[in-house]
Amino acid sequence: MTLPSPNQNLRASIVVPARDEEALIEACLEALASQRSVSYKEYEVLVVLDDCTDGTEARARSVAKKHPSFRLHFLDGPGRGSGPARRVGMEAACARLLGLGRPDGLVCSTDADTVAAPDWLAAQLQAASRGAVAIGGRIELSDDGSLPENIVRWHTERGRLRRRELLSAPGTAEHWQFSGASLALTASVYSEVGGIQPRSSLEDELLERALRQRGIPIDRLLSVRVTTSARLVGRADRGLAHDLALAAGKESADDEDGGPDL
Repeated sequence: MTLPSPNQNLRASIVVPARDEEALIEACLEALASQRSVSYKEYEVLVVLDDCTDGTEARARSVAKKHPSFRLHFLDGPGRGSGPARRVGMEAACARLLGLGRPDGLVCSTDADTVAAPDWLAAQLQAASRGAVAIGGRIELSDDGSLPENIVRWHTERGRLRRRELLSAPGTAEHWQFSGASLALTASVYSEVGGIQPRSSLEDELLERALRQRGIPIDRLLSVRVTTSARLVGRADRGLAHDLALAAGKESADDEDGGPDL
């Protein structure tokens, strides 16, 4: 698919890889179409359709029809998982910002099963104006009552320990996350580290490692917030859904053995 030329006022390009997400893509895009304190001229959304076999594209286009000024564009993914699809979108986003002479513009990422807070983008742009070059947003699990209490406790404790490890790292560690569901880099920094790698999963962890190896600070900010699906079967072979499923499996085994909770 060919992208139209970017608006001259573009400050952020948001990438959303999607494979067979017809049940969730509308909520994701409605949230992005309803961002506060930023105009449609200042941002765009690039949905990377990664070998979809359902109504993902149709559902996405229905959101665009409801918001005629919302700049929603589509790219074809390589059909090899979230990492390669995310890379297709982020490479395009970076090129569009650099082509406008905007190296401080933001290459942002979220997921199709994720809903951004109304000020998600504005908070990132404010952070960038203060000098942030890599931003990790706070990712909350959607609370629909489907996860056992001890799985939620496991996730919380994991985050607490991870944040403690990060307190001495460059940047701000208000939380522990730097994940594809909510991250952003300036176009210049994205280009400097060689972009996100086309791995089928855990591509965000490799990006974080590349940033840390170069001493580039990551600001993990509570003001940048999204809510993501707590499903146990995800689209990637590794990632949050995989980790939650493992934790749930351990819980089940412990219950059968009379073992301890997580």
